[in-house]
Amino acid sequence: MNFANLPFKEACKLPIWVRGKCKIAHLGQGKIIIKGQIKTGMIGIGNSDPVRSFYSKSFLDVQGTLEMEEGVILRRGINLSIASFAKLALDKNVIIGDNSTIISWDSIHIQSYTRIGNNLLMMDTDFHYVMNRETRMIKANHAPIVIGENNWIGGWCVVKKGTQTPKGTIVAGPYSMIGKNYVGKIPEYSMLAGSPAKLIMEGVQRVENVRTENMLKVFFKTHDESFIVSDKMNIDNFCMA
Repeated sequence: MNFANLPFKEACKLPIWVRGKCKIAHLGQGKIIIKGQIKTGMIGIGNSDPVRSFYSKSFLDVQGTLEMEEGVILRRGINLSIASFAKLALDKNVIIGDNSTIISWDSIHIQSYTRIGNNLLMMDTDFHYVMNRETRMIKANHAPIVIGENNWIGGWCVVKKGTQTPKGTIVAGPYSMIGKNYVGKIPEYSMLAGSPAKLIMEGVQRVENVRTENMLKVFFKTHDESFIVSDKMNIDNFCMA
């Protein structure tokens, strides 16, 4: 695999740490581009937990381009396939959950601070073609995917070709499926669920600030009522690290 933008003096810093068993196919055909200042361990592959993925194996088939920024984590059991003419771009602090599968024949872009749960299936292609018998029309079997900034996609969800989501989208519920352009059709910070997914709630944001989460854990040990965030507190600072 070719680290396209890394001279030896930066590659020797070991910017990507791989944990657990990981097989790499077509070594030397694809290229990995790391954007930003090169640091040791700035990207992780194979991080695991003792429940969902400790014994899983990761598989990377990068014949095209894999572009990553600092803080990207591909957890253990990841199955990643990028065709020779395709690209997968993972922005800053994107985390892909355990045992997830991502296949790109076109283009997939996951924007910064997006979190994806375990056992995701994301494909920008259907592989097959379908003909309309009346019009004799055959549409392309692939279309780019763009997942917006600060999205949360829960475990066991499916993301199909042509999906585009606005900032702060939450896809909730196992086996929910998204497969169209939602930008301009739903507000930012909306929740989708179902197969196919539908809008079920607006104006919600996942809490991803570790200090806030720890505070809430302590609060709910002794309280049954909901916690109300002070109107003096900045919501983004409260919810995000």
